[in-house]
Amino acid sequence: MNRTPFPPHALNREPVKTIMVALSLALFVAASVLYRATGLLVAFVVWTVALMYFGFRAAQKQLRDVEQERARALKSHSASMADRMLFARRQGWEYEASSAELAEGFGRIAQEVTGRPTEETEVIARHAAELVAEGVLRGRIDGLPVTVFDLEMINYDDMRELRKRCRYGRAAEASKDYLTVCAVELPVRLPYVASAHLMSHAEEALRTADVEFARFLLSHPAVRESALDPDHLWSVAGDRLLACTVSNDGLDVPQATSLAARTAAVAAAFPWPELERFRLPEPDEPPRHILWVFPWEWPDGQGARRWDEQPIGRTDLRAFRSHPAWLDTTALLADPAH
Repeated sequence: MNRTPFPPHALNREPVKTIMVALSLALFVAASVLYRATGLLVAFVVWTVALMYFGFRAAQKQLRDVEQERARALKSHSASMADRMLFARRQGWEYEASSAELAEGFGRIAQEVTGRPTEETEVIARHAAELVAEGVLRGRIDGLPVTVFDLEMINYDDMRELRKRCRYGRAAEASKDYLTVCAVELPVRLPYVASAHLMSHAEEALRTADVEFARFLLSHPAVRESALDPDHLWSVAGDRLLACTVSNDGLDVPQATSLAARTAAVAAAFPWPELERFRLPEPDEPPRHILWVFPWEWPDGQGARRWDEQPIGRTDLRAFRSHPAWLDTTALLADPAH
């Protein structure tokens, strides 16, 4: 996932750092003794220019390394998309190379992007306006319709770091990851609830639209067990059960079908006859989804990222962005009635 922060430069590592500091002090002392104030000034100027030059070269190399990794990821993703197409042909599934319609509600936002106050705002908003779902697979697992697709999303942590080395457009392109989404079509339209129902520092509305429904759903052992798995966060959004994962290259066919099978198994464990009383009518407008993902860089199992639609600064533009939150599964384990 994250291609930054970068490892420290060789001059900032021990014992090289200590040796360079000692040599620099020796240089300044020698210049001062031999050539007095003029020599010290010249030595300091040369030292400063050299430090800035090598720092610039190092930063540009880091940027090139990230761009090369991104180019490799693009090539790997293209190969995975070709594999998905072959899989669909062999298994009788449907395949679509790209779909703008499917991306709506998952990050594609219809908005007019004209001249804006900042370059960052325009880059992010234009990405949201032009986003499409890629490598779309449609099939059935355990009798349930399943759709898997990739979204090319900006990694904002990487973009902020890369922005120190180049313009926003270049930084955004080099910092893109793939958000792979699995959507299982449900027989009943249900209130929103996330498996990350016990989010310690979030408002209740971010976790569920119906507390009674959430508690009833989690009272069933099979559903409860799946909700306690931080590696497979899912959410009910109307007539869909959603799960997603983030990667640099996008998921290959075995990984994508595994995600689909795990998500379909969660839907199959729902007590469907008893959920009829929670049925919702058709919405007045298309839903805007909230997706949860567990990043691998948080190995303690407590971290999560929520992807949803948010305003960009003080403009009327919006983008699908991620921000961290924290799970508190201990409370769920301790209170079976929750």
